[in-house]
Amino acid sequence: MKHKILIVDDRPENLYSLECILAQDDREIFQANSGEEALKIAFQEDLSLILLDVQMPDMDGFEVANILKSTKRTRKTPIVFVTAISKEKKYMLKGLEEGAIDYLFKPLDTDITCAKVNMLLQLYAQQIEIEYKNVELNKLNEEKNYFLGMASHDLRNPLGNIITFANFIEDEAAISLSEEHKNYLKIIINTSRGMMELLDNLLDISRIESGEIMGKQVDFNVKDFIISCVNQTKNSADKKNIQLGFSIGDSVKSIHGNQVQLSQVLINLISNAIKFSHAKTSVEVTADILDGQVVIKVTDQGQGIPESEQSKVFDAFTKTSVRSTAGEGSTGLGLNIAKKLIESHGGKIWLTSKKGKGSTFAFSIPLVQENTPLKA
Repeated sequence: MKHKILIVDDRPENLYSLECILAQDDREIFQANSGEEALKIAFQEDLSLILLDVQMPDMDGFEVANILKSTKRTRKTPIVFVTAISKEKKYMLKGLEEGAIDYLFKPLDTDITCAKVNMLLQLYAQQIEIEYKNVELNKLNEEKNYFLGMASHDLRNPLGNIITFANFIEDEAAISLSEEHKNYLKIIINTSRGMMELLDNLLDISRIESGEIMGKQVDFNVKDFIISCVNQTKNSADKKNIQLGFSIGDSVKSIHGNQVQLSQVLINLISNAIKFSHAKTSVEVTADILDGQVVIKVTDQGQGIPESEQSKVFDAFTKTSVRSTAGEGSTGLGLNIAKKLIESHGGKIWLTSKKGKGSTFAFSIPLVQENTPLKA
């Protein structure tokens, strides 16, 4: 990488001496004897560093720096002020406020000048490399999301056919099947359903990371919302003889967001509570207002999660040492998706748990004030 350095000073002898200090084979030095000329060069060249004299006629170094930092093309170009008289603290602070990252004082010390310039050029090169790698990583991430979405979508149809035909065989031909074959059929159905859940989760992740998941947000009634989610999970609770209830604070009336996505979150939390709870226990859903947030909690009397594992429960493909009480499966993606959906609403999701005493998963959604702009 050949560095382009701009040195700006209204005195030709200063430009000459500074170029002599800085000149190296891997550098191209540009000279400007006024602020106007410096801006012209800066807007035309991809500069790695600008050494800018403070005291110049017509336009001083502070003004030049202000313009450079307010322009997109030159905003990130590092600026070092070179000055003979502005050594007072107030001038140095002003220079830093205008966007300079360092000062050099005249008469210039050759060793210090070279050391600072070498360091700044190295940092600038590293910054450019990081930005380039970030662009490449973003591109790879977009390609990954596209592939993930396409692959998941294309696999859903044949997998759906397997589940449909397996269910048909189970319903229509169960009498003629041996117990061994019935078990095989049940394995096919359960495995296929688990795979379908995994594909749906992978599709959700690809959509979220691609920015496609944020749908229409509306005001909706919290009580109706919670009742709907509870009803959709009640059958699972009844099968395990788990009491499923809810309570809503008097101050909680409505919430603003994407109801489908928030339902996905709450149903996932309730389903997990049921999945990891023993029979004849209870799961409670509560909603209240706290510090300007609507806070919804799902509390169980289940096994709890070891403290050492709690910090990772929202990571993708993470499974704790706690096992479901009836052999229910898990993709390890549900809580990660829930976290992404809640954060896309400007909220937070968290866990409090004690091993052997149960867990509480909670999420918050900010209360929307009137005339507050919302995400589309």
